[in-house]
Parts: sequence; structure tokens; C-alpha cells
Amino acid sequence: MRTLVLNLGNTSLLGGVFRDERLVKSFRVPIREAATARGFASLVAARVRGKVDAAALCSVVPALTDTLSRRVRATFGVTPQLLNAAAPHGLAIGYRRPRELGTDRLAAALGAHTQFPGENVIVVDCGTATTVTALRRDGAILGGAIFPGLTLWSEALAARTAQLPRVTPRRPRTALGRSPTEAIASGLFHGHAGAIRELVQRIRAEVFGRAPVRVLGTGGHAPVYAREKLFTELAPDLILTGLRAFAARTHHHA
Repeated sequence: MRTLVLNLGNTSLLGGVFRDERLVKSFRVPIREAATARGFASLVAARVRGKVDAAALCSVVPALTDTLSRRVRATFGVTPQLLNAAAPHGLAIGYRRPRELGTDRLAAALGAHTQFPGENVIVVDCGTATTVTALRRDGAILGGAIFPGLTLWSEALAARTAQLPRVTPRRPRTALGRSPTEAIASGLFHGHAGAIRELVQRIRAEVFGRAPVRVLGTGGHAPVYAREKLFTELAPDLILTGLRAFAARTHHHA
């Protein structure tokens, strides 16, 4: 079975193709271009190639969700299953209003539960925003935290100050900066790492106490922190894995 999965984010469209349970291709393209007919053909369809048996989609951009769904249906002849809080995904959502949980966080939690069934997990997704999500071993999403992602910190500094430059986030050689660029690089990297460490530690203590917890780093910026011991391990394809599991579940019940 060949499954197409798409995650429509704030800045990019993340896609993947699975053959049964194995991810055979993944790609990331700008969302505005991918939403046009020509862009979808050249950026998505050209990468997917071939027959698609099932598809799943999650989106945090409601204005483009229907458009993307129509593009998939017209191109591949399958209607993508839309993952949201009300869909039959098999997890319990502990938000006071479950529909307010971001679908990308839901997909990542489903991916974590699929890869590590029966384990307590904290998912740290480092994207446009950085999100921390606590998932109990029985498949209950308990909640978490959200704060601006690494690139947003850099953009906010450059946009809201007169003299500070925009700095591409990277791991600085030293914490002590001796120029504005070095100082910003240090603040961005170590400040963000500190925020992640603090939130994971507090949520872990509040929710899981002394029980074992696996901390998974995912999202585009997570590899930047591979050496910082913030995560038990990197799990780059959590959202795609979650969407595939959802597609398989809905396809089976169809």
C-alpha cells in the first residue's frame, strides 16, 4: 500500500510517501507555491510519482486546507483523510477544548505513540513555533507548552530593534559573544536550549513524577540541539509517521 501524507504548516508543506509502513520519500516545499495548481504539480506530484492508495492531511492553515485537499483528489484520485481532534485517531486529548489542539501536535503525538507504544513521551517539535507535548503511555495527550521558534526569536530581534542584525541560528563556539552577531547567536541558541530544558523538566515533574519518560526531538531545528542532551533521541519523521498511522486506521475502517 502506497500512502501520501501531507502536513500543511505555517511556512512550508511537509510531505512523505510510505510503502506500507516504510517512509520511502520525504520533502518540504513552500506552502504558497504548493497550493497553486502549477506549484502542486511541479513541487508535490513530481516528487510523489505513481499510484497513491491512501492519503492523509493535517493543517494549521485553515484557509488552504480545502485547496490542498482538492489538489490531492484531482491529481491522485484519492480523497485525503483530514486529521483533526474529532477524527478517529485513537488518542485521548486532555485539552479543556480538544478542538483547540494544533493538528501538527496531534500528528506528532500519534507518531510518537506509534513508534513507542506503551511509553510515556514528551515531544519537543522545533519548527516555526517550538511546542512541548506530554503523551501518557495509554495514548492520552495531557497538554504542554508553546513558545516562539528559534527563527522567530531572530526575526523579532532584527525587526524590533534599530541596530541589531538578523542572525541565522547556529551553535556558537562560545556562550560569551564579543560582537553583536556573536552575542545574538549565543542568546538565540543557548536561550532557546534553556527554555526547552526548563519546560521539559517542569512538565516531566508535574505530569510523570519519577516514571520513565522518553523525550523526542522533532522538527526542522531539532538537529541543531543534537549535542545538548535535551532529548532522549531525535525522531525527525514523527508527524509523517503519525499521519501514516492515521491513514492506515481510517483506510482500514472505511
